Amino acid sequence: MKEKQSMKERIISMLNRNAAKLVPPRKAFPNTKHVIKPAFKSGNIWYYEFDDIFNLPYQRGLQAIHSYEELQMKVDRDYLLQHTELIDELLSKSITLDEISRIKAANNQLKERMSWVVIPDQAYKLASVVFFDANEDPTNYDFKYATEKIERWKENEDVESFFLRQRVSKLMPFLNAFDGNFLHYSTLVQEANRNHSKNLYSKFSAHLEKMNIEPSLI
Repeated sequence: MKEKQSMKERIISMLNRNAAKLVPPRKAFPNTKHVIKPAFKSGNIWYYEFDDIFNLPYQRGLQAIHSYEELQMKVDRDYLLQHTELIDELLSKSITLDEISRIKAANNQLKERMSWVVIPDQAYKLASVVFFDANEDPTNYDFKYATEKIERWKENEDVESFFLRQRVSKLMPFLNAFDGNFLHYSTLVQEANRNHSKNLYSKFSAHLEKMNIEPSLI
């Protein structure tokens, strides 16, 4: 197993070295009909973007729409499924004060999430659609490679500077009004996100205390 992992790491390292130099877009992506331009460099790897964000290839464009909707809603499909399943379960029995309080707690939690600026992992997911390196097919979106790419960004980029980068802010206009410490905010959101998942999983048991984001960072 270690030998396989080592081989995989060597292959990735080789690909990354090949992507480190800025290759002219037409040479890096000779088969595309779209206008592609260099975007930024991270971890010694150049990343590219389409000149017109509203003219993405079909498959990559669909994933961009999906990721942007998740980013705006502050929830993903799994969270919504857990939420609706909980409400259905609580409404399927005789309504007591306990059931009413749990329904209200679930609704309050969903409302709280809507006040968050952004969930970091969802922002990374959107960025992984918009920005691609020379190893990728710009007309398609590879989920596995995107995950590896996000991990590289997290290792090589300062979280705060990445999310407040001008290019990313153009995709997420609500970041322009944010003037807090994003690194601190991200830590709070990740902890609150874990707490929200626990609440849903435990069906808002009385012993679980609800965590709130600091008002100064909203």
